[in-house]
Amino acid sequence: MNRDQSRRECSALVADLDLPVPFDLEDFCLRLGRHIGRSLVLMSHSMVIGGLCGAWMRTAKADYVFYEEDTSLLHQQHIVFHEIGHILRAHVPGKELGTDLARTIAAGAKVSDVFRVLGRDSYAEDDEFEAELIATLILRRIGRQPLREVPRATDPNADEVIARITTSLSRGER
Repeated sequence: MNRDQSRRECSALVADLDLPVPFDLEDFCLRLGRHIGRSLVLMSHSMVIGGLCGAWMRTAKADYVFYEEDTSLLHQQHIVFHEIGHILRAHVPGKELGTDLARTIAAGAKVSDVFRVLGRDSYAEDDEFEAELIATLILRRIGRQPLREVPRATDPNADEVIARITTSLSRGER
């Protein structure tokens, strides 16, 4: 893989994403699902299987992104965006699920509809590079959004100071 070419392609892909402002992960997944023509389902889970913190599973009708429930919000977002990176770059999940695991993970789905699962131990190094890059680029984009609301002081005399601090921390965007 040409890493420079991959960087350009991933950057262009993220630049074209329809990210809601202010950012809302659920809304983003709905928009992305409509764009790719498949449901995108997020599922928090205690990821005790093999030390994974995230996984992507493709079925006949939907893409499932599993992420660690016992971690910070920022880490959860990074995990989700990483797995979405695999989806956006059309990486091919490498592991076929056994029947028991498929029933456990995708309760209600027909086992024959569960195609493959991609976890952090079953992808190519180049695929991992792209997924991490996409996660980082999405986080960078949403990090540049203005704050959702300006905090208010309990002391009315402090409102001006809080407004200046907020402006400073939000890079002047409001």
